[in-house]
Amino acid sequence: MVLLACLLFLTALTLLGLSASADAVLQKQLAANLQETERAKQSALAALSWAENWLLNLEQATPVACMPLCEGLKLHLAGSLLPHPEFENISWWQTQGYEAGIDPLGGSRLASFTTTSASPPMWMIELIHESPASEDGTIKAQAWYRILARGTGHTQRAVSVIESTVTRNWSPDKTEIAPETGRVAWRKLR
Repeated sequence: MVLLACLLFLTALTLLGLSASADAVLQKQLAANLQETERAKQSALAALSWAENWLLNLEQATPVACMPLCEGLKLHLAGSLLPHPEFENISWWQTQGYEAGIDPLGGSRLASFTTTSASPPMWMIELIHESPASEDGTIKAQAWYRILARGTGHTQRAVSVIESTVTRNWSPDKTEIAPETGRVAWRKLR
């Protein structure tokens, strides 16, 4: 009887141990997925930051919105992108946008992103609205841009896409940066 009671007790302990190990494996997988998602988000945020800084520090005339290339720059017109670019694959992003760290006007690498991502962080700019400067120079030219940035984790399964809206005021000669510039909104699309 004691032997039978010990066998039942050991069987119960074994089942409890197997259940605990299955929970530990599940928790490890959940933590790995969360880490991949966060890695993709950080990659997208790096690309977004790069694109915003590039646009806001641009020291030339107002970029002209057009597609395909206009003087080396792909600046999409409002509504010309697909309705949900966050679900497009990396090859679409590479044809429509730029890799973070590369100057779109010259094609040279200005910064390196040391990521362990499956693909480099990408970004693209869409001109949402543009208002001209006044004739007397009291109102500066203003443009509103939508910037999309895409980042991945170690695999292509973890993808993050972030969108921001940036306003940029241009001086009357359209070469100086006016002080009223910057991000007005952002959101995570994927």
